[in-house]
Amino acid sequence: MPSPNKDLKKIAPLLNPSRTLNWKILEAVREYWRHINLFTTNVRLFLLGSFLISLTAAAAGLLLNLYLKERGADESYIGTILSAGALGATIVAIPAAFTLRRIKLKMVLLASTATYIAAVILISRLPIAKVLILVSLISGMALIFNRIAAAPFFMRNSTRQERTYIFSFNFGVMLMAGMIGSLASGWLVSQISKFTSDIIMAYQWTFIMAGAIGFSAVIPFAMIKTADPSEEDKEADFSLSLLKRQAKLYAKLLAPQFFVGIGAGLIIPFLNLYFRDRFGQTPDKIGFFFFAVNTTMLLGILAGPVMARKFGMVKTIVSTELLSIPFMIILAFTYSLPIAFVAFLIRGALMNMAQPIGSNFGMEMVSKSEHALVNALMTLGWTSSWMISTAIGGMLIEKYGYTLPLMIAVILYIISAVLYYIFFGKSERKTTGGFMVEMP
Repeated sequence: MPSPNKDLKKIAPLLNPSRTLNWKILEAVREYWRHINLFTTNVRLFLLGSFLISLTAAAAGLLLNLYLKERGADESYIGTILSAGALGATIVAIPAAFTLRRIKLKMVLLASTATYIAAVILISRLPIAKVLILVSLISGMALIFNRIAAAPFFMRNSTRQERTYIFSFNFGVMLMAGMIGSLASGWLVSQISKFTSDIIMAYQWTFIMAGAIGFSAVIPFAMIKTADPSEEDKEADFSLSLLKRQAKLYAKLLAPQFFVGIGAGLIIPFLNLYFRDRFGQTPDKIGFFFFAVNTTMLLGILAGPVMARKFGMVKTIVSTELLSIPFMIILAFTYSLPIAFVAFLIRGALMNMAQPIGSNFGMEMVSKSEHALVNALMTLGWTSSWMISTAIGGMLIEKYGYTLPLMIAVILYIISAVLYYIFFGKSERKTTGGFMVEMP
């Protein structure tokens, strides 16, 4: 005899559609929670350490330009400092991806964390001189080691069942840390300056506090039990013959990302100065702006997979890049703070909707043994583009203001979108469950 409860479930959608939607959401949350419960102790400790060091990275990202400006540095010098950090990441990106898949990671995590925190605090204490360029270079090296270690660490400490959730959760953890770090660090500078009447000292104390929080990441990292390289790590192919054989495909994958990276590097690292210089905003207000944009970025990232499933990854990447362009043009020409703020939020959501999808698409276009190399190359493409463009962006802003670099970025974004469509517009085919990438 049929169960009355089963019959009720069958007719529930007809009686109350909204209740059915709520039920589906609840089931999705339960499913996500079930996979989170599968996370090993090592993974949980890594995520905690990642959150703590990301708080420091968010504070440094928000405050460094503002602090150097208060110390009397010009935009060219600030651009050089930022470029040095990107250069450090570029130098070690591929060596790190290669070596980290073959060694135990605990000591790497501890050493890179301590080095990065020391560099952040030194930047806040040293005079405006060439030595800061070296410190910035070292900070970029240390942080990229910490970031690149995540993928092999998760591979060693998870199963296929929960692995996708771990990668997504780690990205969400860093984004949440970015939101909190931006808001808290801007607020701290404003509050400390009220007591000290010295804005530079307020910045310095905030850097020290942020550094102390980041240094506490060594505690969860020290508690990790080391694991040997996984089978996936051992299968990774970094050979020169592979690089030669797949050079054309790799160039196609990297070119659009390189152009968008050049465009982003011209202006994105300077948006805190944009709100300071053009609109006279204080650190706490700028911190709130970056908290808000991290929120819209999170919404964009959550919407990205839905868009990709409906329209395909390539069309989603191309359309979101192109849709962000009007909002960059608004940022270039407006002198209205509310309009600039809204454009800032929407641009952030659209561009960060495309970024994770682009990384996913790159992985789908190659075989499993190529994942490590392609991931390293894509990291290299992004960091090298910022290395070039942040130095140029600082010089352009110093001489011409913010409008010119924003408009150059618009042109580069268009080039990136067009290249994506030309190279990969026919690389997906529609299926009943969404879209399938067809490897060349």
